[in-house]
Amino acid sequence: MSTRQTLQRRIQISRGNLILMAVFTIVNILAYWFEFRFMLPFSAFLPFTIFDFGYYFSMELNDPALFTIGIALASFIILVYFLGYFLSNKKPGWLTFMLIMYVFDTVVMIYLFTMIFVFNGSMILDILFHVWVLYYLINGVIAVNRLKALPEEFEELEVVEA
Repeated sequence: MSTRQTLQRRIQISRGNLILMAVFTIVNILAYWFEFRFMLPFSAFLPFTIFDFGYYFSMELNDPALFTIGIALASFIILVYFLGYFLSNKKPGWLTFMLIMYVFDTVVMIYLFTMIFVFNGSMILDILFHVWVLYYLINGVIAVNRLKALPEEFEELEVVEA
């Protein structure tokens, strides 16, 4: 496999993790809404939390508009993740923006887990899966930058062992 193909493969793996994370985020929101009592850790934190807070505060304050706002904001964030996935196919620089969004998601999650919520062992799994997604997004961004730096005519000779 040539250097160019290896870098392109790393970008595709990064994009695959991005779309999987976005789909699992939707699954988590639907599972919560329909009270299925399970959560997939390989997802974004902010859309689910915004949805949950919108639902909670709409009930507490008896204001359905808060739930609508929560749904709209959560949907917007998920839509941006999907948009980033599709646009990164032709413009791999979108992976950098997706990485920035997911870093923000992770920072907010860690802050809420350690400062606001009562920390429990299951939160460690969420943090580990966030690190997993971050690893692949960082790997994809590095591959994008290395691919840009390759000269167009660069083709590595494959070594054939006798």
